[in-house]
Amino acid sequence: MAVPGLTTRKPTGRVPWPCILLEGEEKSGKSWSLAQLSASDKIGALYWIDLNEGAGDEYGAIPGADYHLVEHDGSYAQVLAAVQAVKAEARRAADAGEPPVVLAIDTGSAIWDGLKDWASERAARSARNRELLKRDPNAEVAISQNLWNDAGARWRKLQTELLTFPGIVVVTARGKEVTEVDANGRPIEGQKTWSVQTHREFPYAASVWVRLRRGRRPLIVGARSVHVGIKPNDDPAREVTVPEAKGRLLEWLVFDALKCDPGTAHVRDLVSFHGGGLLEHERTEETRTERTAERTAERPAARAGGRGEPDVADLVARIGDARDDDELREVWSLGNRAGLLQVDVPTPTGPYTVAELIRARHEELVEAAASAHPAGRRRVAAGDPSVPQTPAAVVQAAQAAAAAQAATAVAPRPDADRPAVPANPLLEASPTPDDPRERRSTAARRGVLASLEALGVTDERIGARFGRPVEHVATKRLTALVRDVIATQRAAEAGQQEIVA
Repeated sequence: MAVPGLTTRKPTGRVPWPCILLEGEEKSGKSWSLAQLSASDKIGALYWIDLNEGAGDEYGAIPGADYHLVEHDGSYAQVLAAVQAVKAEARRAADAGEPPVVLAIDTGSAIWDGLKDWASERAARSARNRELLKRDPNAEVAISQNLWNDAGARWRKLQTELLTFPGIVVVTARGKEVTEVDANGRPIEGQKTWSVQTHREFPYAASVWVRLRRGRRPLIVGARSVHVGIKPNDDPAREVTVPEAKGRLLEWLVFDALKCDPGTAHVRDLVSFHGGGLLEHERTEETRTERTAERTAERPAARAGGRGEPDVADLVARIGDARDDDELREVWSLGNRAGLLQVDVPTPTGPYTVAELIRARHEELVEAAASAHPAGRRRVAAGDPSVPQTPAAVVQAAQAAAAAQAATAVAPRPDADRPAVPANPLLEASPTPDDPRERRSTAARRGVLASLEALGVTDERIGARFGRPVEHVATKRLTALVRDVIATQRAAEAGQQEIVA
């Protein structure tokens, strides 16, 4: 029955070209099976892309083996280009009615391992992680989600080329038994599970999944086929016991079990989903959002202690003033409501988001509590799980940089000779040098000094304020001075506005 506005068609029932995942233990015969397939008189040329295996040359001596080794430098660009070139040849052969071309990748595990290494190397080159590795060359480098997305996008591009290949594709992968872990990543004693070392999407995408183990028969784990006889979610994995498969596993699988007929086989019709343009109701909503943003931009930014939504400088100041996780959770909530958690705060060592500064302050509190009393570490660390640990040194630098940025439009400069009787004990003058550990030249200290210079506070003024050279003043005192200078400038600015009014 035709439905207005809907285009439909009847299914053809034809068997598509297969994409086979052949995984298993080491030395279980994966590469050997590829060489055996090349001896079949039912296929045309077999192109072998060897990655981290090196079996292609020697296995050419297997009786009847006949294949082409693809030369490459191991890069993603050359491997992708090779796949696309073989794909074009497979299309030509199919259009000419020739036997099907076979593409063999040995092994797909090397591709995903390489993409993971690529993401890790890019993460190590980021400004934040470079600074982290300067302080601790053995520190764990966190790979951000955008880098994982890039690696996943590269894999999916290659996977799409394989799934739309107009011929036979066989991708080998390493598989092994590993200890099962719980939801928290802890090993579960006595429980094992099987792990395939490739991108997690590929077992879903492959049309047939075969496992090889030493001393056991091949196992068809799953197949997207009506001919193999394994119904999804009904039938268990099935061992290959037929004598016809001995010595010709892949040939038997493609032509006998799957019943792939080169004369009628077709490329799977993969229609990738994409977001497309905005719909009518979404365009209306976008216009409404833009108007709201314009009205928000017209409102004056709220200052610390004032009313209205906080700005980034307020949040950074509150992060620096926070004394426990309860206060950090409050700042997190404020930033979340204002949509500012992912806003970048410029610092001398690179930009950090507000959320990352909250995490860094959390770690700083943990370290302070641990140094004061061992029980304090447990008390602080039991705070909000949404604030994992991150390098804490950036907090003071970011706070100073954000504060300096907020003060750039203020004309008056602080009076260096004003009475030095501060309410904040960090600002009290004393000829005694601070602890050397609190005066080390770190990224945070350099950022604070840069902010003081931007505010017009010279080393001489700092020395006069604290009663000792700037080299003897702790970084936390300099940070307090930045806040005090900015508070003074804001008060002067407010006084000028009142006079004008």
